[in-house]
Amino acid sequence: MPISLRTVSLISILFFFCFIAPALAQELEVIVETQFDAETIVKGYTLESSDGIMRLGIRPETLNVSTRVDIKTLDPSVMGETLESFAEAPDDEVTTRSLLGNIYLFDILNKESYDGTDFFFLEIKYPEQEEEDHRLHGRRKIFFYNAVTENWEELPSTDNVETQSVRALIHLPYARLAIFEDHVPEVGEASWYAYRGCDCAASPDYPKGTYLVVTSVSDPEKSVTVEVNDYGPDRSIHPGRIIDLDKVAFAKLASLGLGVIDVYVKLLQ
Repeated sequence: MPISLRTVSLISILFFFCFIAPALAQELEVIVETQFDAETIVKGYTLESSDGIMRLGIRPETLNVSTRVDIKTLDPSVMGETLESFAEAPDDEVTTRSLLGNIYLFDILNKESYDGTDFFFLEIKYPEQEEEDHRLHGRRKIFFYNAVTENWEELPSTDNVETQSVRALIHLPYARLAIFEDHVPEVGEASWYAYRGCDCAASPDYPKGTYLVVTSVSDPEKSVTVEVNDYGPDRSIHPGRIIDLDKVAFAKLASLGLGVIDVYVKLLQ
């Protein structure tokens, strides 16, 4: 009996969902499974994501009974809507935030295995970037997605330059995690104040001891290299000001009588 065109169409659709759809799912989610038996629980273990970027450290006897632990590497598109809303709500009107790399999920499948009295160690490495490393121009932190509040929330974390990674501790048996970077503004207003009479400045973005090159927007031929030795201006009061120059440094760019000028601020590398 000849096969109708409708039958062929149905077979084609089934073929797509049976073969193509699973392939797409595999691209969006890669799982690494680890079984914790009694011996592994006593010794502790460090799990690693499929791409080698994220690590989960489980200390000896943190778990109580046998369980499987999964680490998933998720394509950012899996949580696209949450990322869009997150990017639109930075801490202030100046700083912007972006996701770096993939999203990672770890899951202690047997929830009775973890009583919450100890913590898990997290480490996520910086993703490889073809462009210039902008790490020193921003702040990298680990966030987790809170499904109850439907928000990405910051974990207290440490940006470790030597290991090229961000580290944190967490007391949850399940979490979706990612590195986000806060980018500090490089163009804005510079004010001045009388401090130490030197080529120095206060910055709300860079730590003390950092050297910055500050250039006048109206006259790019004028620039000054300053060392950050103070914090300020207060961004909640002056959101447009990105640096407060000592009057000696400010005078190299413009007349003190102007009070405030537009500048470019670059990290001296």
